[in-house]
Amino acid sequence: MSKPSARRSTARPKRPDVSAPRPAHGGAAQGERGQVAWLWCLVGLVCGEVTLFVLSNVGLGVANAAFGSAGFQSADGGIVGVSTFLAVLFGGYLAARLAGRFGLYQGVVVGAGFIAVGALFQFGQEAQIVHSSLASGTHTLVDLGPMSMGGLISGDMLALVGGSIGGLLSRRR
Repeated sequence: MSKPSARRSTARPKRPDVSAPRPAHGGAAQGERGQVAWLWCLVGLVCGEVTLFVLSNVGLGVANAAFGSAGFQSADGGIVGVSTFLAVLFGGYLAARLAGRFGLYQGVVVGAGFIAVGALFQFGQEAQIVHSSLASGTHTLVDLGPMSMGGLISGDMLALVGGSIGGLLSRRR
């Protein structure tokens, strides 16, 4: 004869351990937080923007001293583009290194921050031009220049790729 209690105990599913401590915030356990460290991304964005300011101003100053400005303020020879790429690369690297996890995500968030700051800066410049035209009393049309979709997309891709590469470079070996 077999024991009936032994057969019953193997057929029943085990109950979960109710004595295990639960997280206080009601969410996931401490090690399972979100993937993006927003504070470190903000730090990376701010440091990247400061780096962009310094690199672009120093680069343009050196270029103007070496070659003269000659009225070509908008033709910078790629100094601003290279400065932007290096700054977003540095910002993505810093954010990912400080976060210590998911470097690609931190870099993409920093790149998206660069895109948002650039769009706000462009909007502010164009709004200032329109405001000064309206404040002067002349109600003529204001030429804001052509909108280059290729330049917009390439600038956004520059920021996202730079942030991604910076985040990926932060991996500890």
